[in-house]
Amino acid sequence: STTQPATVHPFQEADLAARVSGYVKSVAVDIGDEVKAGDVLAEIDAPEMKIQAERKEAEIRLLAARKEQLDASVKSAEALLRAEELEFGRADQLVKTGTVTKRVRDESQSRKESSEAQLAVAQAEVKSAQAAEQVATKELEEIRTMIGYTQLKAPFDGVVTLRDLDPGDLVQAADSAGSAGPLFQVAMVDTVRVRVAVPERDAVYIDRGDKAKFTCRALGGQVFEGEVARSARSINPRSGSMQVEIDLKNADGKLIPGMFGEATIVVESHENVLTLPAGAVRFDELGASPVVYAIDNGSVKIISVKTGIDDGMKIEIIEGLSGDEQVIGNGIGRLAEGTPVTAIPEPASE
Repeated sequence: STTQPATVHPFQEADLAARVSGYVKSVAVDIGDEVKAGDVLAEIDAPEMKIQAERKEAEIRLLAARKEQLDASVKSAEALLRAEELEFGRADQLVKTGTVTKRVRDESQSRKESSEAQLAVAQAEVKSAQAAEQVATKELEEIRTMIGYTQLKAPFDGVVTLRDLDPGDLVQAADSAGSAGPLFQVAMVDTVRVRVAVPERDAVYIDRGDKAKFTCRALGGQVFEGEVARSARSINPRSGSMQVEIDLKNADGKLIPGMFGEATIVVESHENVLTLPAGAVRFDELGASPVVYAIDNGSVKIISVKTGIDDGMKIEIIEGLSGDEQVIGNGIGRLAEGTPVTAIPEPASE
C-alpha cells in the first residue's frame, strides 16, 4: 500500500458569472443553501433587451406582411403570364394560317417575355423577403436567449459556496472588459473527490478499482472507505507524482471541500505469503542481493532470498525460506557466516 497526503474536493464545481449587464433585481439564495439543477439563484433586470425583442417582433410582423404582398404580386404575375402565353399561342396559329401577320405574333411574344421577367422579379423579391424574415427571426431568438441569461441558474444539484452580489448591484457581462469575478459558486458535495499525489515509485502499480481509505484529523481519524476512481496516467515532471482521485459518498456532509488528510491505497495484495519485518532483510550497497540472517545450530547462517511486495514495514519472501527458520530481526549490524549467536525466545503471552 501507499499512504500519501490527500485533500477533499467537490465532485463538480462551477463559477457562475453574468452573461448580460444590468441591475440585480432579486437574489434567491445565500451561502450554504442547497439547490437543484435549474433553480434560479438571482435575476438581473435588463429592460432594454425586452424592448429590443418587441422591436424585432414588430419587424418580423412587417416583413411577414410584406411577404404576403409579394406573394400576391407573384400570383398576379403568374396569371398575366398564363394569359400572355395563351395569346401568343393563338397568334402563332393565326400566323401559320395566314390570318394575321408575323408582326402581331412578335408583339405577343414580346409581351409574354415581359411577363416572364416580371414574374422572375416578383419571385426574387419573395425570396429576399423570406431571407430577411429568417434573419430577423434568428435575431429575435438570439435576443430571447440573452434575456434568458438574466436569470442565473444552478447548473447541477449542489450547495452554494459563494455569493457575491446583492439586490440593486450593477453587474457587468463576464465577457466585458474589466468584469469582476464569479457572482456565485455552486459545488456538488454529496459525492466528493479525494485527490492524492502518488509518487512515481508507487504510481506504476495504481489501477482503477484499487481499494482505498481516507482519514482526517478534523474528524477524529474517522476512516472513509472507497476505491480509486481515476488517475491522470501521467507523471507530473515538477512533482514527480501522479494525481489519483478517490470518489467518496458524502450524503451526511461530513467531508468538507478543502479538508486535509491521508489516503491509503492498496496497490497490490498477496494472501497467505511469508513476510518478515523490513529490518530483517539485508541488502547490499546497491540495494540488491537480499539476504536474511538465520540461526542454525547456534551460529549465523546467511540465506539468500527473493523478495516480493515491500510496504516499508513488511517484506514478502517469495523464495529462500520455508517459514520454520529462526531469523534475526532488527537492531543487528552485518554478521559473518558462522558467527556464534544465542537465540533468546520471546516471552509467552497470555
